[in-house]
Amino acid sequence: PSAIPTGGPVATGMLRSCAGAILDANREVRNAAASCFASLARRNAPQELTRVVSERLLQHDLEFRTDDAQRNAFRVSLARALWEVCRRCDDATIQPELKAAIAAKAFSLRWSHEQEVKTGWESLWSELCPTTSGGVEKHYKEICAELSAAFADNISRAEKVNSSKAVSALAAQLDKQLPRPNWAQDPAVSSLQKAVLATIQSLPTFDGSGILVRALADVGATMRRRARNDEAPSGDAADEESLGLPLIRGFVSKGSLTDRGAAAKALLELMSATRLWSPLEEAVQIHASACDRVDELQREVEAEKREPGEAVPKRHRGKGQSPAEELLCATLDLWATTFQQCRREVEDEGDLEPPEASELQAFFRACLLEFEAGSLTMRLNVVRLWKHVLSHLSEEKIPACGRLGDELCAQITGAVQDASLDQRSERLRRPALELAASLAKDASSGGGREVLRAGLASAASGASPPTTLAVAPLDAWLAKVDDATSEL
Repeated sequence: PSAIPTGGPVATGMLRSCAGAILDANREVRNAAASCFASLARRNAPQELTRVVSERLLQHDLEFRTDDAQRNAFRVSLARALWEVCRRCDDATIQPELKAAIAAKAFSLRWSHEQEVKTGWESLWSELCPTTSGGVEKHYKEICAELSAAFADNISRAEKVNSSKAVSALAAQLDKQLPRPNWAQDPAVSSLQKAVLATIQSLPTFDGSGILVRALADVGATMRRRARNDEAPSGDAADEESLGLPLIRGFVSKGSLTDRGAAAKALLELMSATRLWSPLEEAVQIHASACDRVDELQREVEAEKREPGEAVPKRHRGKGQSPAEELLCATLDLWATTFQQCRREVEDEGDLEPPEASELQAFFRACLLEFEAGSLTMRLNVVRLWKHVLSHLSEEKIPACGRLGDELCAQITGAVQDASLDQRSERLRRPALELAASLAKDASSGGGREVLRAGLASAASGASPPTTLAVAPLDAWLAKVDDATSEL
């Protein structure tokens, strides 16, 4: 290439020819063409390099919309060619708009499910942007445009899932920028949110749709995030329809258990960020729907033919980190966090009225059912949620004991005792003991101490709650706790 005149028609023609060779079906030809293309890039004018890369390479993978293998092979070769170009050419050769376009493509394809594609574009992104935060801050407009186009142009569901992962990663980086820009008024970010929303609305439910739903929630949360008693970001009025809240809510009861769990987490993220909280009744319905689906699947397992005496396998409840327990943990978390929006005095649009006794009882009964049937992970989740809810009610001076009633207080105390003595793991014993200590220290009227006293009183009186979690007298419990914690 050193013998070729710089900027002449020969250099331009060879550059275009090498660009075509990058698309060759033979791997060796593609690799050689990538190296040659990088060498010829320095012999061409910056404008010509930008034109060739933009027109003949960056958009060419759309020609393989229906052939995943060819598309991925082209992307691997393209990443190598552009990496060589960026490594060998200085800023005078690579125009800013070309660098931004390459960076946008690289950011998107870093989330490919194909490892070879992912590795190649990850290296290219690192060559262009020493830090992810700095690269996003500099090129976020081009990244938004690239991702919006990917949702519109790609027909592959796998590609849309990959793009959704990139959207979530982009939203996380935009959220970190300080001072915080008003992303609700940024046309690039707003267009991306609309592109994700339109894509979800146009697609049927499929395995992996939960990732798209999470991307929609993440970018919406970035646009409309606000703290309690803060003003909402200026711009178009935030409403549930434009943010896709009803759509996300619908996906909690559609698709696979994994996707339903992802949708439940997405719903919690978006409502937490925007403070567009739904009433407690809706959280009840969401958890009930999840329970119904898990029960349905469990009945199918029980109906399967098996050898006499063969135990029914634990595929859903009772199996740690199963999709069923992940879903139920997510819906209970959503329910508990909704309780944490209940205030004695409503001061913010997102605040909810104090819970009725029946509403609080329904939550704790649902938790007890999952505690008894669940794995160690589920029990740990329940203990932590109880601590969050009861601590919040105490801070707001909302009495819990009277709302719960003696029977539920006894069942809660029995569950805390059982968890604090669980021999399987310190991961459960320690949080249970922390919950017990938190209850004992809460001297507010109708607070945690009264809940604990009411529960322990059932043991002293000999009244047994209708549960396998019997309450032990305080002295007997503390004696066992000492033995359980001696190993810690």
